[in-house]
Amino acid sequence: MSSRDEGNLNMEGVNAGNGGDDKKFVKEKNKLGSKYRNYFTGKFQGKSRKGEKSDQKRPQKGNTRSNSEPIPTPAPTLEPRPELPSEPTLIPTSQSQPRPQSNSQPQSQPKTITTVTIMPPKSSTSQPRWTSDIPKTTPTVVSDIESATHSIHSIFHDLKTITPEDANTLLQLFSSQIKGVQNDNTLLLEKTVKLLASQPEDSQIGKSLTASFVNTLWDALPHPPVRSLDKKFMYRDADGGNNNILMPDLGKAGTAYAKSVKPERMRKKNLPDPGELFDGLMRRGGLDGEEAFKGSPTGISSQLFYLATIIIHDLFLTDHEDMTKSKTSSYLDLAPLYGCNQEEQNAVRKFEDGKLKPDCFSSKRILGFPPGVGVFLIMFNRFHNHVVGMLAQINDNGRFTKPKAEAAKSAFDKYDNDLFQTGRLITCGLYVNIVLKDYVRTILNLNRTTSKWDLDPRVSETKTLLNKPAAEGVGNQVTAEFNLIYRWHSAISQRDEKWTNAEYARLFPNKNPADVTLPELLRGLHSMEAELPTDPSQRSFADLNRLSNGSYDDESLVSIFSSSVEDLSGAFGATNVPPIMRSIEILSILQSRSWNMCTLNEFRSFVGLSRHTSFADINPDPVIAKRLKEFYGSPDDVEFYPGVVVEKIKPPVVPGSGLCTGYSISYSILSDAVGLVRGDRFYTTDYTPESLTNWGYNEVQFDTNIDDGAVLYKLVLRAFPNHFQGNSIYAHFPFVTPETNREIQKDLGRENLYSWDKPKKKADLPKVEGWEECKKILDDKANWKVTWGAPIAVLTSQSPSDSTKTTGPPKIPPFCLAGDESINTTSRSLIISSFHDLPTGHGNKNDKEHPDWQSSIAQFYTDNTADLFDKHKVLIPNLSAYSNANGNGSATRNGAVAPRKTYRVDIVSDICNRVFTRFAAGVFDFPLKLGMGNTVDVNVTTDVEDGYTEEELYTALSTGFICIFNNFDVTKSFVVNQEARAVAKRLGDILMEHTNGGGIGGVVEGLKDRLHSLVHDDETERLAEEKVEKEKARLALKGYGKSMLQRFVDKGKKAGWGVERVVWEQILPTSAAMTANQSQLLSQVLDYYLSDSGSSHLPKLYTIAHETSKESDDLLLHYFLEAARLRGTVALFRLYSPSQAASQTTTTPHAPGTVVLLNLPLAHYDPVAFPNPETVVLDRNLDSYLMFGHGPHECLGRDIALAGMVRVFRIIVGLKNLRLDAGSSGYSRKSTAGESRGMKTVETEFGMAYLDDELATLGPFPKGLRVCWDE
Repeated sequence: MSSRDEGNLNMEGVNAGNGGDDKKFVKEKNKLGSKYRNYFTGKFQGKSRKGEKSDQKRPQKGNTRSNSEPIPTPAPTLEPRPELPSEPTLIPTSQSQPRPQSNSQPQSQPKTITTVTIMPPKSSTSQPRWTSDIPKTTPTVVSDIESATHSIHSIFHDLKTITPEDANTLLQLFSSQIKGVQNDNTLLLEKTVKLLASQPEDSQIGKSLTASFVNTLWDALPHPPVRSLDKKFMYRDADGGNNNILMPDLGKAGTAYAKSVKPERMRKKNLPDPGELFDGLMRRGGLDGEEAFKGSPTGISSQLFYLATIIIHDLFLTDHEDMTKSKTSSYLDLAPLYGCNQEEQNAVRKFEDGKLKPDCFSSKRILGFPPGVGVFLIMFNRFHNHVVGMLAQINDNGRFTKPKAEAAKSAFDKYDNDLFQTGRLITCGLYVNIVLKDYVRTILNLNRTTSKWDLDPRVSETKTLLNKPAAEGVGNQVTAEFNLIYRWHSAISQRDEKWTNAEYARLFPNKNPADVTLPELLRGLHSMEAELPTDPSQRSFADLNRLSNGSYDDESLVSIFSSSVEDLSGAFGATNVPPIMRSIEILSILQSRSWNMCTLNEFRSFVGLSRHTSFADINPDPVIAKRLKEFYGSPDDVEFYPGVVVEKIKPPVVPGSGLCTGYSISYSILSDAVGLVRGDRFYTTDYTPESLTNWGYNEVQFDTNIDDGAVLYKLVLRAFPNHFQGNSIYAHFPFVTPETNREIQKDLGRENLYSWDKPKKKADLPKVEGWEECKKILDDKANWKVTWGAPIAVLTSQSPSDSTKTTGPPKIPPFCLAGDESINTTSRSLIISSFHDLPTGHGNKNDKEHPDWQSSIAQFYTDNTADLFDKHKVLIPNLSAYSNANGNGSATRNGAVAPRKTYRVDIVSDICNRVFTRFAAGVFDFPLKLGMGNTVDVNVTTDVEDGYTEEELYTALSTGFICIFNNFDVTKSFVVNQEARAVAKRLGDILMEHTNGGGIGGVVEGLKDRLHSLVHDDETERLAEEKVEKEKARLALKGYGKSMLQRFVDKGKKAGWGVERVVWEQILPTSAAMTANQSQLLSQVLDYYLSDSGSSHLPKLYTIAHETSKESDDLLLHYFLEAARLRGTVALFRLYSPSQAASQTTTTPHAPGTVVLLNLPLAHYDPVAFPNPETVVLDRNLDSYLMFGHGPHECLGRDIALAGMVRVFRIIVGLKNLRLDAGSSGYSRKSTAGESRGMKTVETEFGMAYLDDELATLGPFPKGLRVCWDE
């Protein structure tokens, strides 16, 4: 056969089938033939072709096979044969071995059969499984090529059948695979089926697409499943079992450690003595002239390593009876708190309302560590008990309904267990978020940046053509390697080293702690553990005494916590392990050897790190390197442990390296963190609001706008609310010492956001509940001062010229509610006159163009309330029918009954919140995005930025109000302040822009230009402009808006304040103080009259609402105030700070500096001030109501607020057959005045709180109240 014949070998007979007409096919034919021409023309040096003799001598070595022997057939394989690489390298081999070439004449060779090994290109760096040598003989290669060319021919033939529509379908399929999501609105599934059905039966494209289609459908669902409806998988097992629903024992407590690395290097017979290894490589101060203690180079505190201790003992608890097994599970399930098995879990449970026994934890071994570790667990204990208490109150649609007293014990057991197990899931949710968002961020030095990124293995992934998401919820089994990696004794601080020495001295009173042998230590620890009580609540801790309720004194626990935050931890690396740990380290080395662990280099190779090639590469310190060489002789013989301890440590890198561990450890612990979290079903596939409840899921969730996602402050502040300020640096970033933290936060420009004071107990908060005493304090400005100055400064400090927003603390502005000085009185006068002194010409209530303020406000609320009802009411079809003769329909002349239409609306979110928000927008000229029916959404914008929707503006203004008046919960206060700063900045910038021009009228006028670009015909444009004018007329508040802003500025100038100060220090806090509270109070009034206690008044209210007399106005006002008294939640604070003169004439049991809480809700039930306090009485003195304050700080907008609220109240109670929506899922809450069935409320230590519709968040303002009425 000639070389040309060989070059076209695989093309024989093809042209005939093709008709010789397809030039494209011939081109492909020649290209394929030339690819293998080198092989068939025998251009491989020293290699023979079939039927020819080699031109070189080959030594007769091993088994050679002559040409007469049968050609070997490759052995069958269970795996499909892979396709050839695009650029293969053909390496012929022979059964006889070649010899080097020489200049001598070639000698005759026996006939041999040459085989070909097909390898990937030399440039390839990947090593897939199929790259092992695949022997192929010449006939099989020819057969493969012929098959390939036939496939190519088939594909070219199939391409002729593809229509443009099919091509578009293929393009959509490819696009969906790239994106990982399919837009089924395009009917892509149906188009795909149509394409596949149109292909011939033998179509290569059809077969390939069908296979791809099947794979896509298969991948749409998990195989095998990772979730189950079986209730045994609903909660964590006490021993960690059933995490993987198909392998229930995977990671279960009591199972053996896994082992990752295969040790292949032969171990030397005489390994170094463990004691000598410790003394020469690990002992703190083990080098001449070296400081005994080396501190963390990044200022990490001992607190981080206390959490590390919890994590380590959560995952590793070697069974001393069988050292191959761990007595704890392989999951981050807080076993040190909850126990490793059911018996231990039962011992720590209270078996009452889902709670744990107070201030205790399960693990006995934790008592052998510095007290800071135990305090950390006690904080988790307190968080758990708080959580289950809230779960019981919220009751999540009846999920945690407490059984009746006469119910069977099994019902109470189920109630307790459901609360406990759900509380554990939520607490573990906070635990894992602390690990990922605080602990790992500090390890990676991300805490020194403002980056929102972090290493969260729970990242949501979508399968695409280029990415296959890592598996989730498949379980985990901890390994022996990581058991040894997590022995971080070099990080022990000097303080904790002293504590450990003292504990050894206590355990071995007659012996020098440094001389305690390993056997003595093990016996001593075993004896100590055996003597501890089985009941965790009976164990002593840190020499503290329990209180009568079983808990520890907060002051002692906070002291331990704070000092631990201030305690600098040790650095990683050689010669920094305290001498007292000598026996422990010897045990670690012996344990590593008993497990036959790999070498350090073998481990590094396994995890993908380069091998150490020299001792200096392991540790560049010449003394350490020299000692390593003396101990081991070769870098390849250095044992895994202590190798990971004595390795050189990484330098600080921002971000990247904060823990500064040894090189092998740093990569490994991140890998382990990913596996631990992503493999845990309860942190991935079952980490849902369904499992944790909406409230629980939200309670432990992180927010990257707060501390860049860190969440540890939630645990600390919930455990010790009476000692920490909400912005305490000790609570927010306890993993770094305060000294280092100040440098970090200063560099980030956030130093002013945090309190740097050491935590201390706050003063008790006395409560004043009598009406007379409350009124007296409110009237006594000389002795009792307001406390709103600092929170108001949170808002006003965002002004451009206020430097305190970065240097802090914020400067208290001269706003009327910020203090009790003369400057505050000036502010009050300015605000009152700006509101009431309308321009000349106003004041005639019959003049629609220039009305007085009362008429202007009344008309505004009438028009906008009606508009909101029209926009948000929903017809209920099944209730909108003909009523019976005794019902609500009206009979006609022939006896028929007129149809009744029933509507539903959320009276809080759709009416009250929106109408008062519109009022604020009208008063202060805030821009709103206005819905323009079905034609076009019109954005009312300014030069500052886009306007607000009604919901957005309400949220902004209510956030400001909460910041000033309702920021009681210390665990939420920092979040509220951060949100308030953001909304204040935007509101203030808008107000500044509007004081220099613009305004709602001018902006709406400007919308006409925009409409020209959105509509095309004259009629449509005319209708759209009419809508704009209609909205403009309804939102315009005569005499307010731009006009009032100008009055503020003019009057401020007379007081010596520039425009910026007037805007930021007067107008901004005024706007924040007047919206949310009006909606709140009106909602509470409606809640009362819709409840069982107040609904009897609705018929009378309906009648009064349709009257227009002055008497009806007065009656409605009294009805309103009585319900506000019965349902109101307003409480006020005052600081006792008497002047010298006033203190001589004032008698009070309170010491100067005392802050008291005026409990106005209880004061309003005082029978002396309000006879028959539980009854609506319509002739009470209007001055007796204190919900608007009293005296010099009475709400300055009281008259305006009451006018607006009563006007909206009139419209709502005037609805026919007003009632609660039958589908309302509100929860009853008992009060002196009865029960509320409409609003979802819970009782907290700060008073009544309202839940949103999802039962996810709590707040001081009602979130919703659905009502129905008939028309």
